[in-house]
Amino acid sequence: MTVPVPERVRAAYVVLTERPLDRVDDLPLPDEGLLRLRGTSEALVEQLRARPARMLVSGTYSPTDARRETGRLRAEALALAEAHDGLVLDLQVPRVVQAQARPGAVTQWFAFDVDPTRPDDVATHGLEAFGLPELRLVGVDDARRPMFDAVVVGLVSRLLTEWPAHDPVGPAAVTLRDIAEGYAEPDAASTTSERRVALLIDYAEDAHELVVELADDPATALFG
Repeated sequence: MTVPVPERVRAAYVVLTERPLDRVDDLPLPDEGLLRLRGTSEALVEQLRARPARMLVSGTYSPTDARRETGRLRAEALALAEAHDGLVLDLQVPRVVQAQARPGAVTQWFAFDVDPTRPDDVATHGLEAFGLPELRLVGVDDARRPMFDAVVVGLVSRLLTEWPAHDPVGPAAVTLRDIAEGYAEPDAASTTSERRVALLIDYAEDAHELVVELADDPATALFG
């Protein structure tokens, strides 16, 4: 089954400041517990509380333009926040947007989701802004979870490059180069080998997820 491509997708950021900007948008913020779950620290939650004025920066666009337009919206929101001692909240994930050590890393666009009822999975949250279903990598060895996280980062990097021109369902592979590019490590990306881990991607229509199964052990296929 192919993945449906939406006609339009939306990204939304909230600029939070102590004093109102040009306008104030009366909109609810995500639950603080959810923000903490998606990586926002307690210190940042406290800073959010101290900035009650809210201004929405959002847009809709085609999936083909999603990465460029989402980046533009994000930069606009961050510039407003910097000029007014504010913070930016990404409503897709949701979480507070912070300066990236590697600005090109795809991890700026999604968070790893935590589901205690499915401890053997690695899932994403945030790809909807690009018109993509979320990923769920199944059969994860918890003792080597960072390695499986890296595979997901490499896969997201490829998907954001190839979607929506190419449907993701079917056999695929993630290379060390994909992973290096996903983490925005240009030196590693230019020198790393094409070692790859094979995987199979299926589309679960009911859950609107891309279910990913590895055909290889990533420790052996990528690093062995």
